[in-house]
Amino acid sequence: MGKYTGKVIAITGAANGIGRELAIQYAKKGAKLSLSDIDAKNLESLVAELKGTEIVTAVFDVGNYEDMEAYAKKTYDTFGTVDIFYNNAGVAVVGNIWEQSLKDWKWAFDTNVMGVVHGIKSFVPRMIEQDKECRIINTASVAGLLVSPNSPVYVSSKHAAVTLTEVLNLQLQLAGAKVRASALCPGFVVSDLHNSDRHRPQELQNDPNKDPYYQSEDYKTKAQIMEQSVTGGMATDKAVEIIIKAVEDDEFFIMTHPEYKPIIEMRMKNILEQNRPSAI
Repeated sequence: MGKYTGKVIAITGAANGIGRELAIQYAKKGAKLSLSDIDAKNLESLVAELKGTEIVTAVFDVGNYEDMEAYAKKTYDTFGTVDIFYNNAGVAVVGNIWEQSLKDWKWAFDTNVMGVVHGIKSFVPRMIEQDKECRIINTASVAGLLVSPNSPVYVSSKHAAVTLTEVLNLQLQLAGAKVRASALCPGFVVSDLHNSDRHRPQELQNDPNKDPYYQSEDYKTKAQIMEQSVTGGMATDKAVEIIIKAVEDDEFFIMTHPEYKPIIEMRMKNILEQNRPSAI
């Protein structure tokens, strides 16, 4: 799939970070794009930047299944097919498990886990029906392959996204489908992930005045670590070049940062030897 003229690429979370850069690079390769995000302003800006590319857009929260289904329908009504679907939207939160609000858990899992499920349910049946080789790429994270004490909600949601994709891959094989699944597990890449709270639904917002944890030094330190890690991450264009090449090479675990492999290996060794987890 190295030639993209006329190919259709669908991307959720397309207005920022990896999703935005995927759109830019595939547009340069001649693809048609179906782009969605909750961030209407940045999505509109991206479309203006990609003037001349055939694009359809949708603004919605991937945590809403009906909206995801409407997006898939709009994509197929417009283009009739999808060659690669990047099930990409995600959010991040930090904190201590016993001090974080249940709102943090609901918001992150609605997006990072149920958003993936909604994308699978809306796009995969249509992709199977195409009866041609095509791809679904679920964005997880290297955090779905190891453990870190900074962001338990994010880490556990990304582990769920990885295993969902592993099972999806097995079930697609058993069904004899021509759809191939991959789990995208990037390390830190420059994006606005640390600012994802600005897209949180009002009813799931934390009130620092009512919950003192969100004014604590522990929370502030963890949030600062997240921000520094994201803003100091790999350049987005470089990461996306790696991702596109890995998709072309039909890799299942798509990793942008091979330097994490020894840490992942250490976690696997701890599991097999029944050791307690090691902090990275």
